[in-house]
Amino acid sequence: MNDRDRDARELRSVAPLLVNGELVGPVTLVQNGNKVIGATDAELLRPHVGAKLSVATMLDGSALAEVGNWGLSRHASLGLVELVTPIATGLDVKPLDLGAVCASIDTRGSRAALVGIARDGARFTRTWVPVHIDTDDGAGMSDVAIRLASPLEDAHVGIAVDGASLFAWFPPNPALGRASEVLVLGIAQAYRGFAKPRDRPVLAELVGLDDLGRALIAAQRTIEREPELRGRARRSRRRPRQVARLPAPAGRATRLA
Repeated sequence: MNDRDRDARELRSVAPLLVNGELVGPVTLVQNGNKVIGATDAELLRPHVGAKLSVATMLDGSALAEVGNWGLSRHASLGLVELVTPIATGLDVKPLDLGAVCASIDTRGSRAALVGIARDGARFTRTWVPVHIDTDDGAGMSDVAIRLASPLEDAHVGIAVDGASLFAWFPPNPALGRASEVLVLGIAQAYRGFAKPRDRPVLAELVGLDDLGRALIAAQRTIEREPELRGRARRSRRRPRQVARLPAPAGRATRLA
């Protein structure tokens, strides 16, 4: 991979996730409409239940975005954080559009790298680890295949990449009318298995981003329905209460007040 890949604008979606100003790990932000949700390794979030989280939107820490709430995905491997407000333009961090999130972890042979966050003195910096991606089904013994990331370079063997995002650089596909694109495919978490598909040891197991996409779509639909729901509530409060009256029995006169 050459240097221009490291300058891809999509990588600006990777930001420092903080608790009380201390780095928790990387979080990758994606925006759909007015909602911004970030994805990271769930294990990074578990020790901070009840703590106030924020995201540094400038790598020198001079600007922060507040996290309103966070939780775990359906499979409890992915941690999801929701920002209170969208991120302003002109900052070091820029969320991805939902269309830049890939539905699978299959790189289809394209170049890929894990992009994370680390401290660099008083600042934060984005880390960069080119990787191979392999599938492991436990030699046919497992019903569920997992994706594993192995480093291309000796310098990256054994480094911590928990919460880093897997990006892939896809070439143009004229048959489908697609230009070249950079997509995010998954989140790295600690690998505790024994597989070694490459010469260098596995760095991480990868978690897909399906639940991130679902959360963004659901959140935006809720926002779009809020004016309608508020209108219904107001109409309901204004509507006079209707009292049902039973008809008089047949053959008897109705007394009028």
